[in-house]
Amino acid sequence: MASPQGFILYRIWYKDCLVYLGRTKQPLQARIRGHKFAKPMHRSIDIQNVTKIEYSKFETEADMNLFEIYYINLWKPPLNVDDKARDNLTISLPNSEWCEFTPSNWDEWRKQLDSKEMYGWHKVRNDKILDIFEE
Repeated sequence: MASPQGFILYRIWYKDCLVYLGRTKQPLQARIRGHKFAKPMHRSIDIQNVTKIEYSKFETEADMNLFEIYYINLWKPPLNVDDKARDNLTISLPNSEWCEFTPSNWDEWRKQLDSKEMYGWHKVRNDKILDIFEE
């Protein structure tokens, strides 16, 4: 499968929980790779715990940006720290169509980066998120 391009929102799941929602104008595979290596402007994710990645395409950058803020405030994914309001939405937008995406070299990335190699605050944060699922 070719990497989706355009105005893309993507969702990252650990088990059955949405943990992160992001946006990109670059090919989705490149953006996901940035998360793997914790590049600047990329939220670090624990690739070993990712169970699903989904994406939705938008016609314009404005639509993508609007829906990103809307969905972050609707779903409140734990790894999204910016653009989250403390209160709840009073509006609703139409649902988007989401498609599953698996990067072509996903298995290779998982072998390269064992979750034991994760370090610092993002390792602790990811462990806390997993603890929530265990409860």
